[in-house]
Amino acid sequence: MMDHVQFTDEQLTAYLDGEATADLCAQIEAALDTDDALGAQLAALDIPVVEIAQAYDVLLTQAPSMPLLPAKAQHSTHRRIGVWGIVGVFGTGIAAGLATAMFTGFGSPPPAQPGWKAVVGSYQSLYSVDTLANEDISPAETQIQLAQVSQLVGADLTQLPQVEGLTFKRAQVLGFKGKPLVQLSFVRSDGTPIALCIIKANTKDSKPINSEELFGMAAASWNSDGRAYLLIGGDAAPTTQSEAKAFEIWAETVSDI
Repeated sequence: MMDHVQFTDEQLTAYLDGEATADLCAQIEAALDTDDALGAQLAALDIPVVEIAQAYDVLLTQAPSMPLLPAKAQHSTHRRIGVWGIVGVFGTGIAAGLATAMFTGFGSPPPAQPGWKAVVGSYQSLYSVDTLANEDISPAETQIQLAQVSQLVGADLTQLPQVEGLTFKRAQVLGFKGKPLVQLSFVRSDGTPIALCIIKANTKDSKPINSEELFGMAAASWNSDGRAYLLIGGDAAPTTQSEAKAFEIWAETVSDI
């Protein structure tokens, strides 16, 4: 029987986020051909952040009410504690217990933290056709916004290409683990919100487009010249792939600043 290579959650998360080295990517992709368990491990790291938050809210509504404080304790002069102090301690205990039960599985190690693509996917899943409907930006303002975000990722984004079917709406700065994350928002002709997100990668290695699905949305990611890109939105995978190819060609021409 062939011995399977063991990878840590951190290595696999870096692979999913397009931040692994070329050598590590090659090892993982080679292992995937023969190791079914590795595929399951990768799938488990795609953490559904929104669904977890919703489940957590449900558990909080089912938590027991705070017990009434005995009258004697309320009037005791020995180590008197204010009611709000008790509420805070009791509430914190419930929250900690629920979080522990959900994320540790009653004693198993907590899962790796979601990578930047999972966090972006969770955020983008909140967008609807109405989110950007009233966002209208002039060519002059477009250049101002693009120049501002360019400084944060060290790349000149002002020559953004005109991709067929996409209308630029705005540029904004987000962040992930202390690193600036630029989100360029577009809408398709049918109103579908699309985001092109850019973050500095941990390696200069280029990586070709990888099509995937995040939070029920079509997505495509790639690396170019020290930056990681993610295009996400809607459920039309072929359209996303075509748009991603246009942005990938543009990304190869982007100059450092």
